[in-house]
Amino acid sequence: MHHALLIPDVRAHIFASIKEDRQLGRCTFAMLARTCSALSEASLDVLWSELDSLRPLSSCIYAANTVSSSDELTTEANDDTRPDFSVFDKYAHRVRKLDLSGQQRFLRRNGGYPSLTEDLGALLYYTLNSPLLPNLRHLAWAPGMGLNLLRHLLGPHLLSLKIPSHRWSSASTLFALTKIPALCPKIKSLTLQVHSWDGHIDSELTESSHCISRVIGSWPKLEELDCNPMTFEGVLRLSGMESLRILRLQVNTASVIDLPPDSLSFPSLHTFQFQTDTLDTAITLMKAMKSFPKSLKIDVFAGRSRRGTCSPEIVGVLLGLVSRDALYHELRHFSLNLPFLLGDDPENVSGILRPLFVCRKLRTLSLRMSSPFTLGDDDLETMAYAWPLLEELELIDLRPRVATHTPPPLPPPPPPPPPPPQPLNPQLPLPPIITTGLGQPNQAPQPQVVTVTIPHHIPMPLPLAHAVFPVFPPPDLFFPVRSRTAELTFHGLISLLKRCPNLYYFDLALDATKLDDLQGDRPGGGVCNRLVKYARLIDSPIGDPEVVARILFDILPELDPLAGPNALLPVPPQHLPAHNMTPQRWSLVRQRMMDFRHNARHGTPQPVSEI
Repeated sequence: MHHALLIPDVRAHIFASIKEDRQLGRCTFAMLARTCSALSEASLDVLWSELDSLRPLSSCIYAANTVSSSDELTTEANDDTRPDFSVFDKYAHRVRKLDLSGQQRFLRRNGGYPSLTEDLGALLYYTLNSPLLPNLRHLAWAPGMGLNLLRHLLGPHLLSLKIPSHRWSSASTLFALTKIPALCPKIKSLTLQVHSWDGHIDSELTESSHCISRVIGSWPKLEELDCNPMTFEGVLRLSGMESLRILRLQVNTASVIDLPPDSLSFPSLHTFQFQTDTLDTAITLMKAMKSFPKSLKIDVFAGRSRRGTCSPEIVGVLLGLVSRDALYHELRHFSLNLPFLLGDDPENVSGILRPLFVCRKLRTLSLRMSSPFTLGDDDLETMAYAWPLLEELELIDLRPRVATHTPPPLPPPPPPPPPPPQPLNPQLPLPPIITTGLGQPNQAPQPQVVTVTIPHHIPMPLPLAHAVFPVFPPPDLFFPVRSRTAELTFHGLISLLKRCPNLYYFDLALDATKLDDLQGDRPGGGVCNRLVKYARLIDSPIGDPEVVARILFDILPELDPLAGPNALLPVPPQHLPAHNMTPQRWSLVRQRMMDFRHNARHGTPQPVSEI
């Protein structure tokens, strides 16, 4: 070791070189803890800093307080009146994050699920210090577990508490919730999803809403909140919290019905995400907002029964409220998720989004609709003019893709009967072997073939037992291809890249079959964006892969067409047939772009005559 490097310096270099992969990283830290005394403490801190179960800690109690029986084949509890906490104390103070929200995914060796009550009960069997994890900073509680057990893990240093799902009980929940703020007064991030039982009465719902509002107001330094619906008094109380910066809220009609206009201030709010049942509820909430944050996300979930009260005009009213006073607030990130509300006729998405054109500093735009919409090259260029600082653009049609079975063509007429056999003449050639198309010579007839026609994909022949009811689902159904009409061409994409130089991701329906005026050495006309590395392209129709690859490499040289959102999905189960996860032509585009990139790095000239 160099004399200028002390042990902390060497340790910093070693820890910096360890890969971020969770499994490999944990193995590396474990080896360091076992083999190097100078790094053992730091390695143990990393190993025990994050846990997804209480099982490792309860195992410390089991191992230290059981002894081998006389036959050395079994173990039994230690009858010593002084239990051994040395192993537990060695590790408990190192835990900084405990996530119990997904522990049902982890199976024990006996095939059962780990029991939180058993593991926590082992820690409570003896008189341990409270809280059990004195340095815990982040805690995610198990869904559905009682809140009275939660108190043993709450401590004065806790900064983040997540209760993702809990059923309201008038006695126990009310008692437990009111005790939580005193046990962890420094909470800055809170998730509190408390739901009523089916068949609840209105008085219980009102009681739970008032209780949740009072509990939330007990943390004066709360910065992030995720909670379920509450009364309009609770929403008013939230709007007055000066420390609140991030708010995720579920809103129903009862939450906003009595809110007057411009009554919600939210002085420090930066990000606001809310889910609502109708567009009318969203409009009422937007009218009550006195000012808007820089990031806004609206999710509207409504059934087809409410479809008649919704239209593009109502969406325009909502967006008009969002964009009002655009000169006084800077909306930078906007996301809107709409159900099947706007009818069956395609709507021009540029016209729907026109009220947002005044938000000149918009960075991120995501529109997800279950209704058909259209967007042409001129429309996209208009949007690019309106938002020159755009960095992310998503225009997604969420309608499920329907695979239609095209009936097979009628079989050709049978060939004429062969002439009667004649004696062989060595000077005459033998007649050719004639097949009927149902199989090769000396082979059994093949099953009937039905072509599955799927939008934006090459027809795929599938052997079916019956022309209407296939034995297996079409293999392409494993790939998440959406139903969207591709009207944009490379001309519109080039205009977008030219007007929005900061763009680094897009999800658009691109028609890559229209390649007019794009063939040549520089099809992009000098437009080049090196920020876009991933983009949703794989469910777009495609023409000549060679030409498409040259266009993309010219305008997006760092793009990988089959990475990120286009990455391959896992192989289907064994009982389903193998499938090709990506369209063949997009695979060719990726290969050609890799070749172009390799040639550019090594100075190899690219032939142009192939185009």
